[in-house]
Amino acid sequence: MELTDTIDQVVHLTKDEKLSIEKYFTVKALPKGELWIKEGQYCNHIGFIKKGICRIFYNDQDGNEISCFFMPENNFISSYTSFLTLAPTKENIEAVEEVEMLVINREDLEKLSKEVPKVQIWRRVMAENLFILLERRISMLQSKTAQERYENLIKENSDILLKVPLQYTASFLGVTPQHLSRLRKNSVK
Repeated sequence: MELTDTIDQVVHLTKDEKLSIEKYFTVKALPKGELWIKEGQYCNHIGFIKKGICRIFYNDQDGNEISCFFMPENNFISSYTSFLTLAPTKENIEAVEEVEMLVINREDLEKLSKEVPKVQIWRRVMAENLFILLERRISMLQSKTAQERYENLIKENSDILLKVPLQYTASFLGVTPQHLSRLRKNSVK
């Protein structure tokens, strides 16, 4: 199973530990465009994307949607700040295409962590990786030109460009859709 294989890359799991982990996760299907987490809600779950892509975004003071991250298959997703602090989330998580995920709630994650202590290590590594991802995102937005950000996206996540609407990609890059069109033309040259 992709879920336990992904966790196994961080902490080596026995067959019994994999079975224990799998029993705590439930399947959740999201049709394209549906919100899994909505701004103002409390996030009590962590999901593992088996199929599809989710977009994490927030609304700025003018009501514009600003895409922060795209999470493709075989990645964990949550509104982690809300999950950790028990505060309402400031972000939204939307299915960009039809999504199938495996979900665990906070209470079950705590039970699982006691049943399979290695899960605590995985949780720490997941939090560390999130910190690194956030730091890279901030650095990219502050130190790279729009063209460099676009070329980096092509290099690291070209499949996202094919599956995500252009307006979402533009907001992720911090440009307008029109500017994104110019960046795309410049890249072809």
